[in-house]
Amino acid sequence: MRRRRGVAILLVLWVLVIAAVVIGAVQSTAFSGAVSGRAALSRVRAHWAARAGVEATIARLEYATVNPDLSDAFTVMQDMVDVARGSLQDAAYQVSHTLGGKEVLGPADAHAKINVNGMSTQALMTLPYMTEDVADAILDWIDADDDVNPLGAEVGFYQSQAHSYQPRNDLFRSIQELELVSGVIQEFVRGEDWNLNGRLDPNEDDGNATLPMDSADGVLNAEWSGILTALSTDDVLSASGQARIELISADAGSVARATGMDQDQADVIVKYVQANEAATMADFIRQNLSQLRGADGQPINRQARNLTNEQLALLLDECEIESAATLGPIPGKVNINTCPAEVLEYIPQITPALADAIVLERDSLPKGFTSIVDLLNVPGINRNRLAQLYNVLTVRSNVYVVTCRGRDLKTGFEVEIVATIDRSSLPVRITELKTR
Repeated sequence: MRRRRGVAILLVLWVLVIAAVVIGAVQSTAFSGAVSGRAALSRVRAHWAARAGVEATIARLEYATVNPDLSDAFTVMQDMVDVARGSLQDAAYQVSHTLGGKEVLGPADAHAKINVNGMSTQALMTLPYMTEDVADAILDWIDADDDVNPLGAEVGFYQSQAHSYQPRNDLFRSIQELELVSGVIQEFVRGEDWNLNGRLDPNEDDGNATLPMDSADGVLNAEWSGILTALSTDDVLSASGQARIELISADAGSVARATGMDQDQADVIVKYVQANEAATMADFIRQNLSQLRGADGQPINRQARNLTNEQLALLLDECEIESAATLGPIPGKVNINTCPAEVLEYIPQITPALADAIVLERDSLPKGFTSIVDLLNVPGINRNRLAQLYNVLTVRSNVYVVTCRGRDLKTGFEVEIVATIDRSSLPVRITELKTR
C-alpha cells in the first residue's frame, strides 16, 4: 500500500513538473509575443509619424507652389519649417538637417548644392581630392558616347573589372553613383556623412570608436556630398506656378500680357527667338532689344524700347525658349538664397571677391534675392557677367530632401524616412524614399 502511495506521489510530482514546464514555456512564448507585438506597434507608430512629417512638408510645398509669394524668397522654406515638428497620438516627428555644423529645422534644399551633372572639367577640378583622370572619368560616365576622354574611362574599363558593370552614359541619379566611377572612393563622396542623410549622427561624431572615422568635433564634414548633388532639376513651371510660355511658338500678345512689356517689345523677342535657332534666354540679359537681329542679320526694331529690370525679371521668370518638359531633365541651378557661402567657391564663373560681394548683398536683404536680375545690384556684376551667371544660378528651388524622424513616445523607438520631393511640375512628387 505504501509502495502504491509512493508511486502515486511520484506521478503527481512528475505531472506537476511537466505542467510547470508547459506553463513556463507558454508564458515565455506569450511574453515574447507580447514584446514583439509592442515593438512592432512602436515601429508602426514611429513610421507613420515620420511619414506624416513628410506629407505635411509636401502639402506646404504644393500650396506655396500654387500660391507663390514672389516678394519673399524665403517664404517657401519658412512654410515648410512651420510644419517641421508635429505630434500624433503617442508619437511625434521632426524634420531637420545639418547646416553649417548645426541641426536646423526643415528639409534640405537640393539647390543649395552644385549639380554634378552640369559641371565642366574646370568646375570639377575645383573640388578637393579631384584629379584630371577622375574628372575625365566623371564626364565619360555622363556623356552618351563610348569615346574615352584623354584620362577617362568608358565601357571597356568597367567591363574588365572582376565584377563588371557598365557606365550609365547618362545623368547621375544620385550622389552615391559617383562611387562607381573609376578613381572615386567612398571617403571622397561621403566624408563623415556615411549614410548620406545630411545629419550628424552619433557614430559620425565619436572619433574612431565606430565607423566612419571622424574628427569628433561636432561638425559634419560631408566632403563632396556637402557640395554636390544629382537631385536638383531646372524649372518646368514659371515663378507664378503656371506653365511657362514657349517663345519658339508663342505670339507677341501672350508674351506682352505675361511680362508687362508693350507689343513692340514682345514682338522683337518673339521674332528674335523664332529666327535664331541658337537663341538663349541669356541673350536678353546680354543685349538690348534694339540690338537683337533677325534672320537677315539686321536689327529687328531699332526703335524698340529696351527692357526695364522688372520686365527682364518677368521675362526670365515666365518664359522659356522651348519647354523643359520636351527637352528632358535639365540639371538644376544653384539657389543663391540658400547655398552656403563655401559652395560659391566651386563655381568657376564666380571669383572669391565676387562671392563675398554676393553673400554681403544677400545678408542685407531680409527677403533675399527675388529675381536673378537683382544681382545687378551687386558690385562687379554687369549685364555680361549676369548672362554668364544666369546659366548656373537661380533664386528658386524645386527639389528638397526631407529627413524626418518619427518617435514612439511610449518606448522611444525611432524610424527615419528620407524623401526627395520635386515641385518642378504639379502635383509635387516623391522621387526617392528611404526608410531607416
